[in-house]
Amino acid sequence: MTAPTERPASRPDNPAAAGGELTVTSVFTVTEQHQDQLYALLTANGHDVLEHTPGFLGSTLSRSDDGRHVIHHARWRDDDALAAMLASPGGRSSMAASRLLADVQVIRSHHTLAFDAS
Repeated sequence: MTAPTERPASRPDNPAAAGGELTVTSVFTVTEQHQDQLYALLTANGHDVLEHTPGFLGSTLSRSDDGRHVIHHARWRDDDALAAMLASPGGRSSMAASRLLADVQVIRSHHTLAFDAS
């Protein structure tokens, strides 16, 4: 395993990190009957909206084995890039559609520790 790489946390006591790369983790809680539908919606949003948004760096999308959650980790160049996507027609439409299917908890972080297999 290679050594982890760490980016600084964005907190008032760490002004150097302000405006740096942003990770947004969205945890969607759904009924089992809606997990596949939400996963398909978020996959389409990734292809139709996210991949074409300036400042989008990449993401992962996962489904839980219990059928009750979909987890999306998205990396953004900075807060402004995310804000621009959320203000776009595609971003607003996707968020509205996903909230009809699931409850969502959004966790924002400028503090990232990455581990890679060697």
